[in-house]
Amino acid sequence: MSATCKLIFPALKRPDSLRAFFVVAFMFLLSGFGYAQKFSINLGNPKLGVNEIYSITLNAQDASLDDYGNFPNIPGFAKAGTSSSSSMRSFNGKVSQQYSIIQNYMPQKQGTFLLPPFSIKVNGQVLKSPGAKIIVGPALDNRNSDPYSSNPFGNDPFEDFFGKTKNQPEAKADAFFSIKSDKEEIWAGEGFTITISFLVSDENQAELSFYDVGNQLTEIVRKIKPRNCWEENFGIEEIEQRKLKIGKKGYTEYRIYQATLFPQSPGKIVVPAMKMNMMAQGSNGFFGARGKEEIRPFSSKAFSIKVKDLPAHPMKGNTAVGSFVLEEKPAKTKVVINQGIGYDFTVKGEGNISYIQEPSALKSGLMDIYPPNTQQNIQRAGGRVTGSKVFSYLLVPKEQGNAEIGKALYWVYFNIKTGQFDTLRPKTILNVVKGKAASARSSARSEDSFYSLIDKVDHTEFSLEERKSKNLIWYNIAIAVMALVSIVLVFVKR
Repeated sequence: MSATCKLIFPALKRPDSLRAFFVVAFMFLLSGFGYAQKFSINLGNPKLGVNEIYSITLNAQDASLDDYGNFPNIPGFAKAGTSSSSSMRSFNGKVSQQYSIIQNYMPQKQGTFLLPPFSIKVNGQVLKSPGAKIIVGPALDNRNSDPYSSNPFGNDPFEDFFGKTKNQPEAKADAFFSIKSDKEEIWAGEGFTITISFLVSDENQAELSFYDVGNQLTEIVRKIKPRNCWEENFGIEEIEQRKLKIGKKGYTEYRIYQATLFPQSPGKIVVPAMKMNMMAQGSNGFFGARGKEEIRPFSSKAFSIKVKDLPAHPMKGNTAVGSFVLEEKPAKTKVVINQGIGYDFTVKGEGNISYIQEPSALKSGLMDIYPPNTQQNIQRAGGRVTGSKVFSYLLVPKEQGNAEIGKALYWVYFNIKTGQFDTLRPKTILNVVKGKAASARSSARSEDSFYSLIDKVDHTEFSLEERKSKNLIWYNIAIAVMALVSIVLVFVKR
């Protein structure tokens, strides 16, 4: 080690050594602040019924999951598909985001199973988990047994495809390639889910394997994906198999790609027939003589989707499209004149959550409404995109009496269930009273400054956020100082 150091450092002049010193110190400083990007692995409930789902979740805080390794296999369990979720929070101008990839597992039988320690490489970093002991008991009568049960708006569209849809493909061979949409007709802005998979019959005698699937899939998606579409990808990173039936015939489905697309313009989307090349080895004359390998193309069926134009409306083109409900949460309903209170306006449902715009606010003599902080949560599971967007307002009532929030705040969207524009209005009514020292100021109007009123708001949430931020800064500074001291000691010894 010392010999190596002699080869490197004596050749450097003093200014270069000093420059190297600051470069290394700066790198340590950057690494300290970069530590704010956190990755973690969360394990599911270690006790569950044989009909319930076990999950492993990969989380990223203020960082994207651009590159991550495969989830582990669990003895006694079968992988039951992946789902993803994301959340965004804007608080006082600071934006934080969290992304999650959830791997689901279905137990095959009752008993005690061991998930060995494992690691997953995420964006070049290696995350380690100690594993867990999982106890699988008798079946439980609840909805958690369905890996897609987190979606309250419907079933897996692929199940519908093989059961009830009109364009069900005919299984003329022992295996076939499928590209399918869960809808044939939608409104502009409404989502439809595209699923790409390869299905092999249980009666198939040929040996089939995927051939250059990554490059093939990239080209297929490029050709079938319409322009001017917002995409919510379900993040299938490894091909997983699942059993299903088409009529009375059993198949194994290998799902390759799934995403919900939201076209913004009316018209007709045409998905052409596509080919997927597979490597096949003949058996009993199905592909030729046994032992002879060949690349065989499998073709999907072409189909189209009609995208209907929205009816005329003043806010057409600037509203979300889907099925939504309003959940409201006032900090309290009895308030004092000129005292700010918190109020959460939450839009929840199925649709393009990212496209949900801020509610409309009217100027009112009853209250002042200040721009909200926002928090967004998106779940992609079961072939559906669901979630919520929370708008956290500061409301300042200005007159004594009853103040209806719905007269000052509302949200317009296009309801795909009714085929009409709809409005979500708060039902909360504030009871505004005079405080002990408020009567002299009861005539205050909109010219009152937000900053002069902010001291009347509950600071609990503000304080927690500021405290976390300050702690993180001091933590990073401590790391940088220790790194600098260590480097200085190395130079002094030399």
